[in-house]
Amino acid sequence: MTDKADPVALETAPPPRPAAAPASANGELRERVQKLRIGAGPAKGGGGRVAWLPWLLCAALALAWGGYAVRNYSQKGVAADTAPTAASAPADSGTGPELSVKGYLVPAKQISVSPIDVGGKVLELRPAPARNGRPAMPFAEGVLYEKGDVIAVLQSDAYKAQVDEAVASLASAEKRLEAAKQRLAAQDPKSVRAVEVEQVEAQLKEAQATRLRAEQELQRLQGITTVATREIQQAQADFATSSAKVRNLETTLILLKDGPRKETLAALEADVKGAEADVAVAKARLVQAQWRLDNCTITAPVTGTVLTKAAEVGKLVNPMAFSGGGAICDLADLGDLEADLEIAEKDISKLKVGQPCTIRADAFSDKKYDGVLDRIMPIANRAKSIVSVRVKVKLPAGEVPGTYLKPEMGAVVDFLKPGTVDAPKGADGGKKADAK
Repeated sequence: MTDKADPVALETAPPPRPAAAPASANGELRERVQKLRIGAGPAKGGGGRVAWLPWLLCAALALAWGGYAVRNYSQKGVAADTAPTAASAPADSGTGPELSVKGYLVPAKQISVSPIDVGGKVLELRPAPARNGRPAMPFAEGVLYEKGDVIAVLQSDAYKAQVDEAVASLASAEKRLEAAKQRLAAQDPKSVRAVEVEQVEAQLKEAQATRLRAEQELQRLQGITTVATREIQQAQADFATSSAKVRNLETTLILLKDGPRKETLAALEADVKGAEADVAVAKARLVQAQWRLDNCTITAPVTGTVLTKAAEVGKLVNPMAFSGGGAICDLADLGDLEADLEIAEKDISKLKVGQPCTIRADAFSDKKYDGVLDRIMPIANRAKSIVSVRVKVKLPAGEVPGTYLKPEMGAVVDFLKPGTVDAPKGADGGKKADAK
């Protein structure tokens, strides 16, 4: 029988090595590489070689993934079995907080003290006055100022000049008003004295008599044919002059008794009102100039402690500058602190305004402070899925504000369940309660 070559074996079998090849380094290297090939052809001893290396790698990978899955499933099962017990223990026992949240302490009222609408060089930084046995303290962080205490004094020469100018303008406006009122009063019939009327009446009678004589003289001269024309013209002029004087005095007498025309009175009254408006403008400018001058002395708007010091003697401050170079310091009442917290949306339903709390600062974990949920912010943060809340911190009696709790300190707030009694230990760390 004729042997026929297997086409598959021919395709997979490696090319035979030359029988008489020399045993050199290149030949040995080629032979080793040929033995390491995957899916190599049949060996010299005959029979097909199985491609066992890929299958071995797949089996090892499957065993590794199976072991990881078994371990992960076991850990999840243990956690699932133990987690509900730990979470439900406080609820079943009726003790413990409803929710514990980490937050930060912030002052409820913090004010940046700066001059109002004025700027200038800082001439003086006043120390806090001595009171209640406490000595005067120089201006620095941590110093307490009462409301109304002078903190700083600015250079005020320009503002004093504005006040002086406003005072002079007011005086001038008041004089103009007085003159306008006098002109109006002079035209009032009630202001005319009887003697003035009698004087005008006497002058009128004298003028009428003069006119009568002039008229009689004119008639006499006109009856004489031999009189010169010049004399007649002189008599006519005398008569016209006396007649005009009579009419003038009659008008003056009427004005004294009845007063001037309504239009004249209206114009005089308008002058008075205009002068009054000028006085009002001058007074407003004086008030504004005095207000700016007073603002050169900067006082504490509230009772508080200096948190940050932003000015030194000689510094130029300007509250209108865009760089914000007008601040002198920041004041805050350290006796009125709050805890700023971020509550997850899924937990916000557990909280109610007025809910009691306890607060522990990270720096003084042995001191517990009483508190109450003061407010829940009306808007949530959708990026973080949280709602901000504020908890009011109650300092125990006798503790000086700022001794332990300070703004920006980290604190843990425990929201207590309704009806839970968990009184704070206060500054003594609970020694009195433990002694009882």
